[in-house]
Amino acid sequence: ILHHILLMFVGLTTLHLHAQEYEPSEEDSTSLTPIVKKGFHAGIYVGAYWANKSTAYLYDGYGFDQNGQRNSFTNSVLYNQIVNVYGSGNGGTDYIAQLLNVNPGDWYFNEQDMPINLRYTTTYLIGLNTRYRINKKESITLNAYGTKLAVNGKFTISSVTSTNFGSGSSSQARINEFTIIGAEQRLMFRLGYQRILGDNEKLNFMVEGGLNIILAKAQKNQAILTSNNPSLSQNSITIDLMNIYNQPPYNFYTSKYMTGVGIGFFGGFGLNLNINPRYSIQLLYSPSFDRISLGYEPKFKLQHGVGLRVYYNFNK
Repeated sequence: ILHHILLMFVGLTTLHLHAQEYEPSEEDSTSLTPIVKKGFHAGIYVGAYWANKSTAYLYDGYGFDQNGQRNSFTNSVLYNQIVNVYGSGNGGTDYIAQLLNVNPGDWYFNEQDMPINLRYTTTYLIGLNTRYRINKKESITLNAYGTKLAVNGKFTISSVTSTNFGSGSSSQARINEFTIIGAEQRLMFRLGYQRILGDNEKLNFMVEGGLNIILAKAQKNQAILTSNNPSLSQNSITIDLMNIYNQPPYNFYTSKYMTGVGIGFFGGFGLNLNINPRYSIQLLYSPSFDRISLGYEPKFKLQHGVGLRVYYNFNK
């Protein structure tokens, strides 16, 4: 009996030790968590873009002279169109007087009437984003973005309305406000480095930065004059301020000042959310310090962007 009890005790002890040997430890269990491997990710970006106003002057109606310098007021494109083409400066029909409903000669356009403080309006920024993930935290990125910018400003034309009553007359001055607009395209290519901060499997901060190449093109510049008088057969005039650059000798400046390739540097920081092994989302603020090669003497200026990026993992 004692012999059988000893054999049973030895057997139970052996089973117990065997079970301890193969019991998964806490370290082993964590190793079962999927490890993010190297791989190619691609996705889209949608956001808002705020362009620096430094190149908005390109649409203020002054234009360039034959030497590529900014025109004086009397040589400006806007002055020539309003006074000489649509006014009676060249002896033709005074369409401006008709629009303002005043007599020819009862209106004037001076230098203080020119547009000032033109700015780009807030616009969209969309793009295709790719990254090659070196490891769990580091990636090399290559992104392409596109946007269309709008410029809005105001200019004025002053007029005098005469009123006759009894044996006398009086005149009343009026400032008429009109709109000047511009349109511009930008295409950006960004090569950079991205790093995830923190060890959380789901939500972490992220930073990025790198080189920015910007292709810019001025597309449209118009002055729009609209009358509040509904009795007029034509109560608006649209003046194309870029048409002059299609004519010699100014057509040279279309390629020199209206299109260009610039360079800059971008950064970014925000949140990275891993939804699942296939998809991740990034919400980020992306400033850039760029030289937009439009106009004369372009300089480095700060632009801003805020947006949402979605990545798809092709290697999972």
